[in-house]
Amino acid sequence: MVVEMKKAHIDEKKEGETSQIETVTNKDALQFPLYAGGMLVGLYLLIKVFGKDVVNYLLLVYIAIGGATGMKALLLSLTGSTLSHMDEKAIIDFKFKGIIDLQATALDLVGLAMSLVSVAFYVWSKSWVYNNILAVVFCVHALQFIFLGNFKTGALLLTLLFFYDIFFVFGTDVMLTVAKNVDAPIKLQFPRDLSTDPKQYSILGLGDIVIPGIFMSLCLRFDVLKNLDINKLDSIIEGEKKGKLDGGSFIKYIASTANASPKHYYLLSLIHI
Repeated sequence: MVVEMKKAHIDEKKEGETSQIETVTNKDALQFPLYAGGMLVGLYLLIKVFGKDVVNYLLLVYIAIGGATGMKALLLSLTGSTLSHMDEKAIIDFKFKGIIDLQATALDLVGLAMSLVSVAFYVWSKSWVYNNILAVVFCVHALQFIFLGNFKTGALLLTLLFFYDIFFVFGTDVMLTVAKNVDAPIKLQFPRDLSTDPKQYSILGLGDIVIPGIFMSLCLRFDVLKNLDINKLDSIIEGEKKGKLDGGSFIKYIASTANASPKHYYLLSLIHI
């Protein structure tokens, strides 16, 4: 309740800003195992029918194009407002009969180029180290832009995925077949024997990192938000609007509170998971 109330308060006060963050609701939690299971079975059938090479090429093309958003976010987080001017005006604006609506800024194209180069290097190198680097980047990006709305949703999602894992890992060979045949940075690889051909790795799917990770981020966010002073937030936001405070005062207050807050819920979730 504290998380939702304070988040709503902050969002209302910062009304002019847009966000790409996706909040997982109870409906999303109920649907997630169905969508994930459908995708998993779809990949399994594609591998059985067309072979793993075709599936791997399709996945790599998808990652190369879809990774543009992540690369753009990475650039913005590393450079701050330095490159923001490249993201203000669309240099590509293509629409076709309400079916296609494509808009891209210069920064979008830079992110796409970086994504294409990174996937091309992955295909060329076939390095498990580089695979893990890309996989970790995907995890960080997912944790930045997806969060749980409350603890009930988190508990529901983890409970459903517990039975999801039991079915697909122990009840069928679907997940194991997909994991072993997909050659893309959607899993972490840990060498077991590099002298054999093919080399043998232990693997960890990114879902096993991201799903517990978004619950841990909820715990960390709760630790921070329950220590925020709403009245002080009001005064800071009003001060920024009237020009009495610099534009970074809001972020500085959030950051200082985050650093000073006790992390009880986060530490307990870290130990438990």
